Amino acid sequence: MKKVAFIIFGLTVSLLTSCVKFPAPNPTEPTSKIPSGFNWKTVQELNLSVQVGTVNGIADSYIRVVKIYSSPLLKDGSLMASGAAKPGSPLNVRLTVPTAMKTIYVEEILPNGSRNTKSVEITGTSLTITTAASVKSSGAISANAPFISPTIPLPTNYDVEITNNNSVSVLGFGAGESSAYGNTYKSYLLKEGVNRTAVIDLGNWKQHAILYVKGEYTISGRMDLDKVSVVVLPGGKVTVGGIRVGVIDAASPPAIYVMPGGELYSSKVANIYNCKFVNKGSVEINDNLDVNNSSIFYNEGDVTINRSGRGLLITNFAQMFNSGEVNVKKFDITSNSSLLNDTGGRIITATYYQTNGTIVTNNHEIVATTSFTTTSTAVVHNYCNITTNLTDYQGSTINLYGGSLWQSQSFKVNLTNINMFAGSMFLTTNFTDIWGMNLSSSSADYSVFKVTGSMKTFVSSGSQISGRIEVVYSNLVDGSGTNGRGTYEHLFTDGLSLLNKNQTKNIVATSCNNGAGQIVAPPPAIVDNDGDGVQESEDFDDNDPNVAFVSYFPSETGWGSYAFEDLYPWKGDYDMNDLVLAFRKITYTNSSNMVTKVGVKYNVRAAGSNYTIASAFQLDNVNASNIASVEGQEIVGSAPFNIATNGTEQGVTLAVIPLFNKVNDAIGMSSFTFLNTMEGAHLMTPTKEITIRFTTPVQPSSLNMDKMNFFIVVNNKGESLRGKEVHLPTFSATSKVDNSLFAGKQLHPTDKYKFIDGMMWGIMLPVVFEYPFEFKSVNSAYLKFQAWAESGGVEYPDWYVNLPDYRNDSLIYSVE
Repeated sequence: MKKVAFIIFGLTVSLLTSCVKFPAPNPTEPTSKIPSGFNWKTVQELNLSVQVGTVNGIADSYIRVVKIYSSPLLKDGSLMASGAAKPGSPLNVRLTVPTAMKTIYVEEILPNGSRNTKSVEITGTSLTITTAASVKSSGAISANAPFISPTIPLPTNYDVEITNNNSVSVLGFGAGESSAYGNTYKSYLLKEGVNRTAVIDLGNWKQHAILYVKGEYTISGRMDLDKVSVVVLPGGKVTVGGIRVGVIDAASPPAIYVMPGGELYSSKVANIYNCKFVNKGSVEINDNLDVNNSSIFYNEGDVTINRSGRGLLITNFAQMFNSGEVNVKKFDITSNSSLLNDTGGRIITATYYQTNGTIVTNNHEIVATTSFTTTSTAVVHNYCNITTNLTDYQGSTINLYGGSLWQSQSFKVNLTNINMFAGSMFLTTNFTDIWGMNLSSSSADYSVFKVTGSMKTFVSSGSQISGRIEVVYSNLVDGSGTNGRGTYEHLFTDGLSLLNKNQTKNIVATSCNNGAGQIVAPPPAIVDNDGDGVQESEDFDDNDPNVAFVSYFPSETGWGSYAFEDLYPWKGDYDMNDLVLAFRKITYTNSSNMVTKVGVKYNVRAAGSNYTIASAFQLDNVNASNIASVEGQEIVGSAPFNIATNGTEQGVTLAVIPLFNKVNDAIGMSSFTFLNTMEGAHLMTPTKEITIRFTTPVQPSSLNMDKMNFFIVVNNKGESLRGKEVHLPTFSATSKVDNSLFAGKQLHPTDKYKFIDGMMWGIMLPVVFEYPFEFKSVNSAYLKFQAWAESGGVEYPDWYVNLPDYRNDSLIYSVE
């Protein structure tokens, strides 16, 4: 670097004594207030799952195109990502956005060309988005809201650690006691690697306490909980001879909480009484799991009960919310209890029994291999799929919503209201018993009730059928004899219901009804020249089946910037203009949302350095052997980067893609001095582009910005060594780095691309960086930079934006 002004062992280099430093560059006595763990990122990674759903008249097999924008205008070059989704197959994308961004905009484009847009607030790093078009029917919207399980406190430090079989009683804090670590509840940890077989006394009489299990807790007797929660941490395992929950205050955390990767096994009855139970891991019971007396069971994991005649009992005003998998021998829900089987939830049982004021909402799948029985004012809302051998409705209310299917081998009904909404279907082989059935629909379009085997006569059945329902009986004949039309049609009361031998009303296929009612294939809705399933109007290249969608960072017309200091491993003046490279990454994916090629546009905007600087980037999750070619490279010479025939650097395992060996080569000049950093001097530099093609398509998450490891190689004039790499914080060096550079004690102990005081040598910004003049420090030019850094990125995440009081324009390079 041309501008060295730092202190080493008391010697002052006087070449550039006017330089401003941030922070003070003393390698042994750092004075910076930058938090040690600060990562210097101006962007964050979002994990998005965009779920689309069934729309009447459009088969689920057709691709929906999803586009994600940074602006509500959608057409102003703000496109960030695009891909394919189908009902049941969401678009999962890892998206890099500025940390200052608050909202993204998601557009779904249907095969018929209609569009729906939804604004989404960025409330966390994982977002599940359901598009506006993704509804099963107008009646299904409110019932499909996902549930949210309670949380459990996870201490950083535990009040008591259990490491052996010595006697332990889990007791809460007494009067006047509190945690030395700030824990609300006294916390006990059975540590990882500890296999405890001695009983832990959980009969607490003080304030609520929590036992966390990271090791293994195995006892033959029953586990009794009083004012104690048991949390099975990832990797932990609890094996007991029964569970009894006694006294648990209503405001306390869940009595049992099994985290992902945790396991709970009970050989005898688990009695969950008047408390909350959360399972996100694995629960196996060799007897009944009895959830009762206003308890709430949240299951996002696996529940297994394999013992014959035993199962899951939800009773006495209890509630269950399920988005995991339940596999039991019986499932009983009784006495004013309720069940929400949410999206993704699957319940498999031999017998299903529901009675006495209970309400069940099914948003995914219930399978009862023997029987599904409802009695005594039970209510079932079916939005998706229920399959059973015997359906037996007794004194119940059954609501079948659009796109859903209820399928059985045999069907009995007594004193039951069955309400069918447009697009729903009830399918049975045999209809054996009928009394007091009220089968009706208030919809403007038809639903289908279909019997493919035998159907009992409707004569003297005390029943009626009304509304737009097509009853299909495959053995229907004319006349009033066996299977005769005259024995059934007298129940049709309003002239809207139909009775036919063959189905005439089409039920559009959905992910819930398995296409059971679709008799008319929908007409081709798209022109698709390359046969990849994406319509021509939305296919980025409809003549190439390997390219359907394109995504950008930072956006379709936006540019990001890398800015570097070149004095590594020592500090300089931090004008952050030794190399400033603007870039845009373009990711091309196929109709399966796999990456087939990546483009990188780049432009060297500034090079205020007296060193020779080369640049490249490593794809941290892609092997060099998976690069088929790199098009557009203009590498001059063979040092410091020597490229192989496929465009990657020779002699590496991970793919290193060189951009240039000298800045001169990138700008087309044989020599220059302080490129675009001095007042009154400006050179227009060319924009270049490379395209990387992959031998085998790559997961998009392997090519996100947190896996794109851009770096520079710095040499003295006349040298072309490879080893002096400068990377951004959090990124690792390549296999060709000179490891001796990491030996200095002035480097940060956990990140060798930060100084010991936390300062960096490189940064990436999601905008075109308007960098400081030569010798002007970034914190002098950008007035919020220091507050941003010293707050660990919390304050002023948009410090680089041109807002009032954000910068000193007199210190920032600009083209007049």
